[in-house]
Amino acid sequence: MTAPLRPGRHSPAQRKALLAHVRAGCENRPGTYRMLAEGGRVLYVGKSRALRTRLLSYFRVKGRRQKSGKVLRHAFAIEWQYANDEFGALLAELRQIKQLRPPFNRAMMNDEWPRAYVALTRGPVPGLRLVRRTDDAHADGLWGPFRLVSRVADAVHALADVTGVRDCTLDDATGGRALWFGDMPAPRGARRHRTPGCLRAEIGSCPAPCIGGGTQAPYLEVVRGARAFLDARDDTPLQQARQRMRDASDALEFERAGAWRDKAARLEWLWSRVTRFQASMDRLTFRYDVPAVASIDTEATAGGRTYLVRRGTVRADVPWPRNAEEQAALDALAARVFHGPDPRGDDVPVHDVDEFYLVASWFRRRPQELARTVTVAAP
Repeated sequence: MTAPLRPGRHSPAQRKALLAHVRAGCENRPGTYRMLAEGGRVLYVGKSRALRTRLLSYFRVKGRRQKSGKVLRHAFAIEWQYANDEFGALLAELRQIKQLRPPFNRAMMNDEWPRAYVALTRGPVPGLRLVRRTDDAHADGLWGPFRLVSRVADAVHALADVTGVRDCTLDDATGGRALWFGDMPAPRGARRHRTPGCLRAEIGSCPAPCIGGGTQAPYLEVVRGARAFLDARDDTPLQQARQRMRDASDALEFERAGAWRDKAARLEWLWSRVTRFQASMDRLTFRYDVPAVASIDTEATAGGRTYLVRRGTVRADVPWPRNAEEQAALDALAARVFHGPDPRGDDVPVHDVDEFYLVASWFRRRPQELARTVTVAAP
């Protein structure tokens, strides 16, 4: 539903028209709403378990500096869409924000604490780096978030030193096109970004693709090793750091042994975090049956919705079956979701990290909802 407003400068008359539109058409049911600018651009996406009450609250705000007042002052139209339940509304809100990227959602997103993610970058020469947001354009794989930003930064440097994966940011502006190996043709117009005196190249911890050094095949192999470590599938980098510490100690190179001891400790810390993350993903695989939530002002409605959650992300959601045919269709869908091959791979894709944390937070804070879930048995 959209308010029938003429484009133009936001005015008291248009504000009254918006208020009348909400009062006349919006019910107190779960759902999402969108505030639109004069040209139809989505400015803000929100959700509520009681949409009418939430939208009317915007018109009671007096302070111009408050979030609601800022959003409404720029809105020329309001849209809303009902959901089966609060969980469905929360999921729809997240997906719309990630798809539409409304400016007010981004501007008002203030983290309670600093955080960072470990990322593997895209392109022919992937690299390790820290990013602050899940929508980083360079990320091809994402792990986190981590609250102790400086500590995870040290761990990433240690992982880069052990594996040989680069951790520089030379491809930020070019998407990796200006980096190449000795067995790859140099991109047109590419030039050497660093002198042959690159520190990591000098000490042998990086093949230095920034100056056309190394070869691609073995480099991509060590990138796969780094990814396996971050997916908690292989702790080889940690074991390598410990072995180098022992080798240095046996050679009476105690300063070097101390440096490798510190790197091993940082990798051990990172390994404990990623294994915990993977265990959490494995626990979040189940069927979640939620009854429909009717308008607060009307009688309850029948039916509900079933969410199929695999490794912390919602892979499908359908209405409750009403007959044997619909039940058979749901059973077949559940078999494909839970027991079929996962096209997304072992790790959570970049675009699903936020959804994983939404699902995890929902059930952690609402143990009564976890009781509605049905664990999926192995076939």
